[in-house]
Amino acid sequence: MIEKYPRSWDGGEWEQFSLRLVRERHGAANVQSIPARVKGDLGLECITTDGCVYQSYAPEETGDTAKAASAMRAKANRDLSKLTKNQDKIVKLLGGMKICRWIMLCPFLDDKDVVTTVANKAQKILASGLPFLDADFRGLVHSQEDFSKEIDRIRLEAGGASLILKQPDAAELADAWNKIDETLEQKIGRGFPRLNPDQANRRKVGFIRTHIRAENALEQLKRDAPELWDKATTAIALEEDRLETSGTVSGAAGDLLTAEQDRLYQALASALPSLETNAIRAIAMGQIGTWLIECPLDFTSSASISSQ
Repeated sequence: MIEKYPRSWDGGEWEQFSLRLVRERHGAANVQSIPARVKGDLGLECITTDGCVYQSYAPEETGDTAKAASAMRAKANRDLSKLTKNQDKIVKLLGGMKICRWIMLCPFLDDKDVVTTVANKAQKILASGLPFLDADFRGLVHSQEDFSKEIDRIRLEAGGASLILKQPDAAELADAWNKIDETLEQKIGRGFPRLNPDQANRRKVGFIRTHIRAENALEQLKRDAPELWDKATTAIALEEDRLETSGTVSGAAGDLLTAEQDRLYQALASALPSLETNAIRAIAMGQIGTWLIECPLDFTSSASISSQ
């Protein structure tokens, strides 16, 4: 079963998604993001023209409620304290506008003690007399549940939008290389015995790169359009079942890989008619690499392909 809202997020990705949610709610023209590259973010990730400020936070711990709540409370205390520490800079930044809400936006909220901590800390900050705080200043904690309408709109838009085909970085390639290097090397050796070592290495890197790129694309679908992700993974699973039950198929390795890629592309295009062609092609290409790595596809020593 697909979870309604994913709990586990990379900090940078959650920051970007949070900003997207805020812009969806308040209107892009009414939201000012605060760059953190120079001298930090002042405890304010973005400001809205109606006096709300947001700070996003994605706990690393998602399964242990107590640990996640502890991290959230610590984050809120640190960042609310920045309002006092950075008050001179914040006054200039706001230009006379007053803050009425400080909102920590998290992927999930399980423990009411986090809400209490943020509310109490905000009241202490208000009592200190900061000139840019409205008399009705409050500290709140919001999660994806509070932005359900905005998320629904984003998901609806994602149905016909382009996926960002993220290229694997050096760390991702190195991590995958360490895990699957030997398996893939053996399969390429069986399927393409005439390649010299440099050519075989490039082929291996290519399979790994397309595999990671497809995984990244599917993760985006799972996050932004879970209905499409479900259709995509179902289509992939059906094709994988076909491979695993079809038995040995003879032929040149390159031709067979191309045929399997085209077959999967057609299955995905039929299941995901609203998704752009490049995204479908990238997922299909990457899934061939995944199947080689995880064994639904393999080569015999005579450069034929079989299911295992």
